[in-house]
Amino acid sequence: MTSLGTGGEEWRRMETAGSYKSSDSDLAASKAQIRRLRMGDAELRLVDHRGRPVANQRVRVRQIEHDFPFGENLWALDAMYRHGLWDSDRARYWRRRFTEVFNAANALCYWTERPRNDGSKTEDLQGEPRYEGFARCIEWAHGHGLRVKGHPVFWSIPKCIPDWVLAYDLQTQWKFIEVRVRSLLARFGRQVTMWDAVNEALWEPTPANLPNRHWPHIEPIADMADYIEKVLRWARQEQPDARLVLNDYGLEGGAVKQQPVAADGTAVTAELQRRRMVELVRELARRGSPPNCIGLQSHTSGFTTRQQQHELYDQMAESGIGVQITEFWVPRQGRENEPEDVHWATDAAFACDHLTHAFAHPAVEAFFFWGFMNSAIAWREPYSGHEPRPMFHAVRDLIRNQWWTDESLETDGEGAVRFRGFYGDYGLRLQVDGHELGGVRFRLARGAAMPQTIVVETPQPAAGT
Repeated sequence: MTSLGTGGEEWRRMETAGSYKSSDSDLAASKAQIRRLRMGDAELRLVDHRGRPVANQRVRVRQIEHDFPFGENLWALDAMYRHGLWDSDRARYWRRRFTEVFNAANALCYWTERPRNDGSKTEDLQGEPRYEGFARCIEWAHGHGLRVKGHPVFWSIPKCIPDWVLAYDLQTQWKFIEVRVRSLLARFGRQVTMWDAVNEALWEPTPANLPNRHWPHIEPIADMADYIEKVLRWARQEQPDARLVLNDYGLEGGAVKQQPVAADGTAVTAELQRRRMVELVRELARRGSPPNCIGLQSHTSGFTTRQQQHELYDQMAESGIGVQITEFWVPRQGRENEPEDVHWATDAAFACDHLTHAFAHPAVEAFFFWGFMNSAIAWREPYSGHEPRPMFHAVRDLIRNQWWTDESLETDGEGAVRFRGFYGDYGLRLQVDGHELGGVRFRLARGAAMPQTIVVETPQPAAGT
């Protein structure tokens, strides 16, 4: 991958100025766990087309793709497409910077998103579905080897259900909801492998109770399961292999500034919402329609420790399904008066530490930022001028350097090489008699049988020599 500049030393220099930093012991524990959890021992046996060992030759094994999705949303890219700026310098640099860091993308497909946000609106006006921006973002992501997640399939909140839908009776509304779910998964399900299937159900009313919404609207588990079960069932009927996520906030603690209180006087705490999420997943499983993952938005308003993160992930894992970090951003509350260099250094340190501790937990299967491209890069409006901030360099260093495998090795007398690498797809290049041979790919997967025998085409001597 071609880099547009590093700046890595700058963020490391500034890191020490930050007001947040995980303890050395916490980071060491997570790094050790990452090595145990996310890497495997590989043994390759290289032979030529006659089955003879390719002995004592230089080999480079280079990771091409990581099994773990690291991603960010495509809000800005979708907006640039809708406003005719796809081919602008700004969009071109935005796309290049994105692919320097991430291997996954969260493409946006809101039914509507009103009124304050210039977000994706796929059917804000009745009879005028608009999937062009969503489709263009998916096409671009696939063209650059990014795995794609869709957000969201259904969100039971007034601002994300079009007015024209709410004008109908409830039974008719459900017909439109079903068409919405089935249309999305039928059209894009082969390209989009993950979906935030239901968004923020723990805080919002069921469609039947939207007229009586009181935030936070705490619905009984059975009532939530009644409508979520439908959405999950319709989505699976259209695309059985999609990973379907229940995406929510407020489970981490500190996601809201004041303690929210439900209409009946119930104090809605992070611990309450954690218990309710596990109960909801179990109820859906009992009905035969479990989601694949719990999505934790991670909208924290304060710094969290490794212990706090892992306690949350442990508790969510009690549901029996995986966990995705879906919308992580760096908290800003209480830091308004920080000097600028401290501010950006703190962002970098906290983002890297939170990402490291999440990557180190066995239940976590993906990590998506929310707004990284705006907070990690200073863009000069309206053109292409921009400057990556410390967080950009720091996160890129983790994902593309520290958590990426690139080894130069030498085969032994039996044509074997051994290494420990991150799980994913690899390319192999071989130096034989002054020739560099490429085009060889293999996978390092968890639990794969070793050694793998790889046949390489070695140059053959000319006839008569």
